[in-house]
Formats: sequence, structure tokens, C-alpha cells
Amino acid sequence: MDMGTGKTRVTIEYLEYLFSKGARIGYIAGPLTGLHVWVEGWHEWGHAPVAFVDLHETGPAGIRMAHKLAEDGEYPVICLVNYDMAWQLGYKRIPRKRKGQMVKILEVVDTTLHSFQWDFGVLDESSAIKTPGSRTSKFFRLKMRPKTTFRSILNGSAYKKRPLDVWAQIKFVTGEEIFPGNFTAFKNKYAIPHPTIRGAVIGYQNLDDFVRRLSKCCVLIKKADMFDLPPYTHETRMIDLSPKSRKLYDQITDEMVADLEEFEKDGGIVTATHVFSILRKQLQICAGFVFPDPEPSTDPDAKIVRPPAVRLGTEKLDDLLYILEQRDNPTIIVTQHDEEELMIAEAVRKQFGFVPKILNGSVKGAQRRFDLIKSAHDDLCLIVKEAVGAKAVDFRFADMTIFYAHSHDTEDYDQILSRNHRGGQTKNITYVHLLVKNSADIKVMRSLERDLKLAAQIEKDWRALLR
Repeated sequence: MDMGTGKTRVTIEYLEYLFSKGARIGYIAGPLTGLHVWVEGWHEWGHAPVAFVDLHETGPAGIRMAHKLAEDGEYPVICLVNYDMAWQLGYKRIPRKRKGQMVKILEVVDTTLHSFQWDFGVLDESSAIKTPGSRTSKFFRLKMRPKTTFRSILNGSAYKKRPLDVWAQIKFVTGEEIFPGNFTAFKNKYAIPHPTIRGAVIGYQNLDDFVRRLSKCCVLIKKADMFDLPPYTHETRMIDLSPKSRKLYDQITDEMVADLEEFEKDGGIVTATHVFSILRKQLQICAGFVFPDPEPSTDPDAKIVRPPAVRLGTEKLDDLLYILEQRDNPTIIVTQHDEEELMIAEAVRKQFGFVPKILNGSVKGAQRRFDLIKSAHDDLCLIVKEAVGAKAVDFRFADMTIFYAHSHDTEDYDQILSRNHRGGQTKNITYVHLLVKNSADIKVMRSLERDLKLAAQIEKDWRALLR
């Protein structure tokens, strides 16, 4: 179901149906940012009273307390847990000797999430378990599925980009009823392998059978089918780097080594040893900063300390401030790196006398994240790290999102686009992309556009089958 089409409300109605049939306790797992949405949603749409237990705050003791409440109390109990915490609850790394060496082994030391039987389990933003080999995916498939009677997954884009991502999610819900229980067998049936590169995929096959199987356990709802949403536009603003920054960019691109003597008093060196580090440094330079190499040390046991970032130019930053000067409504500013957040916050404070709020990984706790977003509704701007803002937040209060920088993560990008263009939005939306001319900025943007076009074509071919 697309974002804003009512996944939370539908699930609440479903859980109330289970309560009427005797269900007493269950869990909802999701990104930390989105956990409090369930409490607010229940206040708005729920009819049956329930007790919520936040396992992120209460830990293993919260699991025991929840089951005691379900046994003794008059209300059903719903435990909220974020994905990163779920598999770690009740576990600890214990030093053990193995083959003559001391290693830390993950062992059960307290109550775990799979210590009890659960009446229902809901995985919100279930793409978090899409990678079969990840700890989170294995935990829910192998540990929690047998301990959960009724299982649901919720996602806004689970199936359309990479068909292989579906296997782990459907495995949690249905076991081996829909797809082969072994991922290798699943991949061999539906993926076309690369002729020479082991593990690589060059295409997909048997997709009619794939989608028919999905239709046995999935529902597809698109916002275009449900809402008459206001229009949105994409605006690209092309930016010239200063001569000094362009020289640095060209050096790191052509020679993999660049000198910072023109930017800081004591100089410094920036080294990129392979194509991925080159790209990372290129994007940093486009954003107006770069991290120099650590100082060499003669002590082999010395801890490597990364030096602070060197600020390069304000070309992109100046354009951002110019846009904010023309604005009357709140604006979302999307960043990729901590240094970008600091640069923008300092510039906004200096020019407008306003201290912007920042939503990133350092904002711990579902309630704190929810309150931060709610308090930003009337602010000049809200700075959001893309990887955090893409998960279970609501930006409908803003009518403009400015992408200060992009990453190659198409899923996060797609999610961010839909955070304010969704059901209930009444304002026309503008997405602004700040891109440096003749740079990696352009390449990343084109890559994201190609991915979304491919996803739209796949979805168009599948929709009739899923219906």
C-alpha cells in the first residue's frame, strides 16, 4: 500500500478483529521514527482500549510485564519494538575461548522476544528484513515466525524494485506456502544469473507465476487509485563550483590525491584509493566540505582519529539560503552527512537568527522524534537526514522539499518523495534538487531517475495480475 493510503488504519481495524476473537498480546516492529505513529493512530481510529509497551525503553523487563498484563489485565497489550533492538533484546556478547583465542559470543542472558508465544505480529516498513542474510531478517523468519500466530507485513514499495527482495518478507508471513523455503531455489526460479559473475543477476523470469503467487497473500493499493492528490513538480538548480573547489574536484577525480593547502592554513591531503571512495569525496566536495586524511603515526597501536572536515565553498549553501529567503511556508531540507547538517544549521542561524531542528540518528526514542517533527510545523525549515526521514514520518505540513545532496539509495529517495505528497495533502508540492554542474551530483540524480522509471514500468506490468 502506497504511503498515505491507510496501512496504519487498516491494521488497527484488523487487530481489533483479532481482539474480538480472543487475541490478547502481540508486537509491532518498525523503524524507531514510526513507532509512536501507532499510538497516535490508535487514539484517532481505534475503538477497543489497549495497553502499549515500548520495548525500546523497557527492554526484557517490558516483555515480561506485557505478558503479565495480558494474562491479568482486562485490556489487550501491544508491544512496540524497533528493528535494531528486536533481535538484541535478552542477548549479550559474552567472552568465550575458541581455538585458543578469546572471542565474544552472542548468548541469551535474559528474556528475549521469542521467549513467549505471541497472538499476532506486524512488521511495519518490512523491507527492513528483505536481506535474507541479515541478523534482523533471520531473527524474524527463524525465531519469531514460529512464535507468532497471525503475521502481517506492511510496506509502501516492497515488491516493485527488486523482485528478490520479496522472499524474506513473504517467508515471515507464510513460511513455505507461497515461495520455496530456500532462497537459492527461489533465486534460481525467478532470476536470470550473470554468465560469468557469480551471484550477479542480469534480469528476471517467470514473473507471471511470481505475481500470481504474491496475489494469494498480498494486497496492492496505490494512492492514485484512492486520492485526487495535488500536483507536484521537480525543479533542478544547477550550481557552479568555485575555481578552487573545481580544481580540488578534478584532482581527486584524475589523480586520486588532492592537496588542501589553498583551503586551510596547515594544508592537508585528501586520498581516494578506489572508485567508491572517489565518488564519496566527489559528493563531499560538491556539498562544500571534505575530510582530509588522518595524520600519519609512528605508533602501530595508535587509534586512527579522523580529522575534522575542511569547509571548501558556499556555492550550494548560498543557493539554499536564497530559496529560504523567498519562502513563507515550512521547508524540508534533505541531507546525507552530519557535516552538511552543521553547515546548513550554522548558515541559517547566522542569516535568519533561527536555530533549525535536525532529525537524524542522534534523536533517540520514538516519542522524541515524533515530538520534534510536530514542533517543526511552523518553523522556517527542518533539516532531515535522508536515511532517517525516509522511515515512517509525516511531512505533509511542508510544501517544498530541498535535496541538498543525494545518495544512490533509490528506496530512501522514493520514500522521501512520498513523505509530503500523500493522502491528506492539500498543497502543491515542489521538490528542489541542488546539483553541481559536471559532477557526480548529476550522475547520482540520473541513476535515481532511471531506477524510478524502471520501477514504474515493472509496476505497470504487474498491477493487473495483482488485482
